Amino acid sequence: MAGPLHDGMRDRAVVEQSLPAETRAVVVDGVRGWLYPVTTADGDRVQLFLWFDGGAYQVTVANPDVTDVDPHACHLYPQGRICLSADSGGGMPTLEGAFAKSVLWAHGFSVYQRTGSFPF
Repeated sequence: MAGPLHDGMRDRAVVEQSLPAETRAVVVDGVRGWLYPVTTADGDRVQLFLWFDGGAYQVTVANPDVTDVDPHACHLYPQGRICLSADSGGGMPTLEGAFAKSVLWAHGFSVYQRTGSFPF
């Protein structure tokens, strides 16, 4: 099965149309992607980094520091990468899908921080 079609021009258009206005294109450790904020229903601000890994779109938590949380309880891989799907790599085939799932994750993490239980 073929992987997602990665098109940098299309990605930029999606970012401009769908991600928060504060989104910035950045390069982190040689990886090009987008840094964007999410404010949860509880008022928590989470900063996330979205990028294409060559096969799927991935998202890593840039802030807050998630090194001390239970990765299994919070749907995280090492280095704070969010498990966005049941696929072996945990990524999403589209930028839009990765962004949407990351926003859901941020809201779930906000609940986890208050209750110790991830809601979904």
